[in-house]
Amino acid sequence: MSFIEIYKLQNDASQKVIATCKLADDGSVVCEGDQQFVESLAREGVRDYSSPNNSAKFFPKDGIRFLEQLKYHFKSGYLMASDIKEF
Repeated sequence: MSFIEIYKLQNDASQKVIATCKLADDGSVVCEGDQQFVESLAREGVRDYSSPNNSAKFFPKDGIRFLEQLKYHFKSGYLMASDIKEF
């Protein structure tokens, strides 16, 4: 199963996993973790960084395409998404 972890920088400079987004059997993505953060992802989606003008958005219902864009959307020192992992 494919998944991504999203990390947040803590005051002590450590990183804490605040959400895990997994590819579900039906092809959608299910995110678990910090409730407000997960709700925000579902409501706002993430930009399609592969499109020329970044105007399209992906949402958890878009499955692997949503999962692939998370690492480009969260790439700051404060919030960071991992590459897609398998377990």
